[in-house]
Amino acid sequence: MLSHLIFLLLIHSATAVVLRSSGRWILDASTGQRVKLRCANWAGHQEASIPEGLQHQPAANIAQWLSTNRFNCVRLTFSIDMALNPNQRVSDSFTAAASSVGVSASSMQNLYNQAVSKNPWLSSSTTRGAFARVIQELESHNVLVILDNHVSRASWCCGTSDGNGWWASASGYTAANSRFFDTNNWLSGLRAMATFSQSHPNVVGISLRNELRAAGSQDGNNHADWYNYITQGARAVREGNSNLLVVVGGVSYALDLGFIYNKMLDRNVFGDKLVWEFHNYQWSGIGSTCASHQKMMGDKAGYLLVQNKTYTGPLFLSEFGWAQNNPSAAENAYVQCLVQYMENNDAEWAYWALQGSYYVREGRVNFDETFGLLNSDWSGWRNSSTARALGRMFDVTQGP
Repeated sequence: MLSHLIFLLLIHSATAVVLRSSGRWILDASTGQRVKLRCANWAGHQEASIPEGLQHQPAANIAQWLSTNRFNCVRLTFSIDMALNPNQRVSDSFTAAASSVGVSASSMQNLYNQAVSKNPWLSSSTTRGAFARVIQELESHNVLVILDNHVSRASWCCGTSDGNGWWASASGYTAANSRFFDTNNWLSGLRAMATFSQSHPNVVGISLRNELRAAGSQDGNNHADWYNYITQGARAVREGNSNLLVVVGGVSYALDLGFIYNKMLDRNVFGDKLVWEFHNYQWSGIGSTCASHQKMMGDKAGYLLVQNKTYTGPLFLSEFGWAQNNPSAAENAYVQCLVQYMENNDAEWAYWALQGSYYVREGRVNFDETFGLLNSDWSGWRNSSTARALGRMFDVTQGP
């Protein structure tokens, strides 16, 4: 029996999708063909410690919706809390979440019961097992996964008072911004999730940390701490699974990678797995015109796509989004400008967010996510015009 299981695992791992970077492109390592990531963010980093939405739909239904609507990838967020406590039962995680989020235990129990009614396997699952099942459902619908370490302490993100913003062991420690960001735990969590991914052939990468943000005197040493800890994080991932892409964001809430122009990371650490990421929202200091918006993106990140430079690499717009319920004229202008920029460079992307609601956020159960692609019960598009608004971003128009 054991030998048969080992054989099956070997067969399973042999079918893994392995990607690599080559210049500005992400390629299938076995065929050399370009793979363009067209993703949606699926949150799993909050207090319940499992992917959102399972109280509304079976995981298989959500995976099918993504595949049907041309998404080939999910950026699946997780906390270090979950990564280092993989055997916590889902029932216990919902119970424990009640006090930390400020809602009644009965409210969390009701959410858990609803989730089990849609996904009966949850009744015997651990939190890590819930991630595994969701990833397997995505695999069955040919959807790739980029794991994203969103936070250390499971909670909503992001600000400079949530304790998740900057490495606690870096210079200029401030409790408000760093009290939960234990560097050793972070490295252990990355390594654990990379090792976990070996059993899931559609997991193709890990983002080291979401929206790094310094406060006070932090990051006042020409980004020396950033270079140090990003390098350590990359090593941890590659120790766990050397096949994974290593996705690296800059500073200032992932808005700024401009400093790479003058000082590159050590490519020997990354091999052919380095992918850059950045974020962009209407409030990201984009200026008053489309020209200023696009210049800001180019100066802070877009230049990394220029071929044959020491810093050249794939660029992943891993978060952008807008209000899906009656967007304002300013939001529509932002979308049109961003889509034009992305159509022109044909880069990788992930919309924030897939989820139509959260189990609980800001003390409210079934919190409605107005940026969600899905409606509040996760049954379909929140705004039927969104796919059209994304224009040719779904298409592959360039390549090596």
